[in-house]
Amino acid sequence: MNNIIFRPAMPQDASAIVPLILAAGGGIFEFLLSDLLVDITLEELLISEIIKETGNLSYSKIEVAQINHKIVGLTNIYPAKDYGITEEMRQFLAPNKLDWLTDLFTRRVEDSLLLNILAVAPQYQRQGIGTKLINRVKEKAQSEEFSCLSLTVWTDNLAALQLYQRQGFQEVKPIQVNFHPLIPHHGGLKLMQCLL
Repeated sequence: MNNIIFRPAMPQDASAIVPLILAAGGGIFEFLLSDLLVDITLEELLISEIIKETGNLSYSKIEVAQINHKIVGLTNIYPAKDYGITEEMRQFLAPNKLDWLTDLFTRRVEDSLLLNILAVAPQYQRQGIGTKLINRVKEKAQSEEFSCLSLTVWTDNLAALQLYQRQGFQEVKPIQVNFHPLIPHHGGLKLMQCLL
């Protein structure tokens, strides 16, 4: 895997980034946004968020892994203090959907750098790309003087859980997210942290 390049995302990467974000989200984006999609697709809505210079899904908070000019993985990181339900979300999203995900949006490891999304395309998994992306996030966290990384992972995503445990992450607390047809996971999520 010597031909892999890691670089900051750019606005023009948005359409290649969206499928990876949707896969990593495990249905969260579909659940939150599906009833808002009248004249726009979910992919178009996410692209509009990624190309912005600010916001938690902004390209400015994404690093991509690229092989032969193809984006095969990414991380989306920002300080955990910036994670949660914002006023903009309250105005934009249905209250019952935010209530469904209250536990997810209110649990975080304060003063940590949040690895909000780690995604690797299925055909490139188990080749060390995820590990390299995590190591790059650890280096960035240390350079920005964070003492801890945090993330959430679906309890039933055993491959991701094993990867994070191998990288030194430990469970902090469970996060309750009830099953929904658009969120096809059982057991909710785990909030995990890795001390640096």
